[in-house]
Amino acid sequence: MNEHCEWLLNEVDKLQQTQVHYEDRAFLLSLKSVINEQNKRSEQIQNELDGRLWNHTNW
Repeated sequence: MNEHCEWLLNEVDKLQQTQVHYEDRAFLLSLKSVINEQNKRSEQIQNELDGRLWNHTNW
């Protein structure tokens, strides 16, 4: 996980702790899920790109 993603998750955690309404906390929890999923997909895309670039049969 990169430092930007970690920072964003920490900020969402801070916001989540200050919310008094259930709906707001639920929204922020869902936002964390989306952030994690986007980070996972970004890493998968980067790894796929690295694999395709280093495939010697396509050089």
